Amino acid sequence: MTLNAEEQRALDETETYFRDPGESILGRASRAVFRPVEALTERLVPDRFLELAGGGVEGVLKGISSISDKTLDLGGVLREARKYAEVDDVEDMKTQSLEVVDRVAEACSSQGQLLAALEGAGCGAGGVALLAADIPLLFGVCMRTVRHIGACYGIDPKLPGEDVIAFKVFELACGGTQDRYAELLEIDTLADELDGLEQSQRAEKAAVLAGLFMSREAIKSIVGKLLPRKVFQTIPLAGSLVGAGFNYMFVADVAKTASMVYRRRFLYARAKTSA
Repeated sequence: MTLNAEEQRALDETETYFRDPGESILGRASRAVFRPVEALTERLVPDRFLELAGGGVEGVLKGISSISDKTLDLGGVLREARKYAEVDDVEDMKTQSLEVVDRVAEACSSQGQLLAALEGAGCGAGGVALLAADIPLLFGVCMRTVRHIGACYGIDPKLPGEDVIAFKVFELACGGTQDRYAELLEIDTLADELDGLEQSQRAEKAAVLAGLFMSREAIKSIVGKLLPRKVFQTIPLAGSLVGAGFNYMFVADVAKTASMVYRRRFLYARAKTSA
């Protein structure tokens, strides 16, 4: 493996991030702030309401990953990259220094966090009427952010199957603190399998993977984690603040996970080409 000292340190950092059973600082902060919210929700909000809202959200979410294709702004990613280097397309990001790609990824993360906060504040001001719209919109911002971060590290998000990998990254970020490294290795396996196929074979395989991994059960699990926290933003006056704050922290955690996954993929690919 031929990586320079900075790259090797970064690779070790990503390994530690996923092997460490502890939560991130943002994860702990999010849970500390919203634990009272969840407790209050359990006491005041009927289970039937959560079931109905969750069912409606799940239906909308099924189409979000494909819709996110239309919201990608790869031109914006490249414009940010051109502040630091000469690049013509996403493929060129693979040859840039780690410092450059990390900076571009950080900018994409910040953009996603701001967008999510504004969306959460707007939906929070609308109370119950906009709750069912808020979670799909937050999901869409997360998927867009994950795929943009992948592009920062030289991954074309429009390649067949990369939407599935992005979904798995999102699911990994939402999945708590247990077995994160095992989930990461599953993402590695998916990426390696897809990268080893011809274009037509890759498209066929991607369709199968989408059915397996972007299932109703996976979406329901994510909704189940989000909805109890989001219900609190239906309370007048507090809604905008809670919606903006939660969305900001949530996207920050998702973006951090995505940056670590794609940075790791970037470094392993670099090590292979230099071997």
